[in-house]
Amino acid sequence: MDPPPQVVRYICWAMNVRAVRSGFTLLELAISLALVSVLLATLLPALASARIVSYREQSADNQRRIGQAWLTYLQENADEFPYVPVQPAWHYGGVRFSSVDQQPFLDTQRPLTPYVSSARAGMKREELFRCPADRGISGETTGVGTAGRTVYRAHGTSYRANAKLLDARLAGLDEAHRGLRRAEITTVPSRLVVMGEPIWFEIRENTGRDAVWYGVADKGNLLFLDGSVRYMTILPEPRIGPAVYEPRLVQPAAESSE
Repeated sequence: MDPPPQVVRYICWAMNVRAVRSGFTLLELAISLALVSVLLATLLPALASARIVSYREQSADNQRRIGQAWLTYLQENADEFPYVPVQPAWHYGGVRFSSVDQQPFLDTQRPLTPYVSSARAGMKREELFRCPADRGISGETTGVGTAGRTVYRAHGTSYRANAKLLDARLAGLDEAHRGLRRAEITTVPSRLVVMGEPIWFEIRENTGRDAVWYGVADKGNLLFLDGSVRYMTILPEPRIGPAVYEPRLVQPAAESSE
């Protein structure tokens, strides 16, 4: 026997009420979305900032490990930097890319590469030459930059070396087809830049380019001759200060007059 119409109507009403109460009202949904938006607005900048700090620390660790390779090279080569006559700023060490699958492999033709002996756990040695924050070098109206590529992809390393250490002629020794010798350098090792993220070279008056990788102009990681790495503000070619790029050399003794 069918139930009375009044009972059917009551059952339908109760089911509708339960269905409504089991979900969200429009007001509750709007409040929830607003709260999620506030949380995202709060968390996203913090996450971005944490990622930048992580990249910066990874890059500093890369340079410390490359700094150990520099130290080993100098110890095994009579304290003389390698002579790199062609593009010394980039060809001191790094990787090449396979023509088959474009994967990086260590370029052992670059003098420092064989001396890079270790990487972090789970990391290949090739990755030591790649800054995780590498966004390339940006040219302005006339600057070439890296044409939308990362510096790592363009040069096989994210880190630009101090070319004057790798070709003594650039440091003013016209007849010296070699790298500088440590005994010739009078600059305090903790102040002389060996290499770093290319902002140290690119940001200033002569290039018209920049390499701002951490969202802060004029700042980057630098490796110094004493093996230390510091994140610091870069100044235009300072002759004094905490970071200098021009190695001061021992002055030759003056010839005695007869």
